[in-house]
Amino acid sequence: LMKKIVLLLVLALSLPIMGQVQGGKPKYEMPKNRTEWFAQMRAKKLVFLVDAMDLTETEKAAFAVLFEKNETETGACYREMRLAKKAMSEEPTEEEYKNAVEVVRIQMLKIAQLRADYLEKLEKIMPAKKIYKLYEAEEAYKKLLINDMGRCRRGEKK
Repeated sequence: LMKKIVLLLVLALSLPIMGQVQGGKPKYEMPKNRTEWFAQMRAKKLVFLVDAMDLTETEKAAFAVLFEKNETETGACYREMRLAKKAMSEEPTEEEYKNAVEVVRIQMLKIAQLRADYLEKLEKIMPAKKIYKLYEAEEAYKKLLINDMGRCRRGEKK
């Protein structure tokens, strides 16, 4: 049952991405809703990572749950850092900078702990080889995004 739920979740999140290639429209359009955009990007990343890791069906289901939880929790940390920046005045004082730096320090420590916990949980559901493939796939995904952003800024097609 859990496996079916996770599979349906992955498929539901990836449908908007697959539909963007239709009708001669650009391959990607920035959605009006930031939450929708993040959901699309997360689904695209999950599909990319799962493909690169060569997971069994059981591993896919368990990984999808851990991935979503980790992305949500780390996303909340980055959101806190953005909020600290927004809370600063137009001409920030030294005290405002100190407060923002403290928020960043705390959130970066949380992210490091979340990552360590994530890896520990992954070790329980898959072999180390596949976890290492995850690391390589994450790096490849970052490069892909950077290259895509560069092409979009230059007006090139993908």
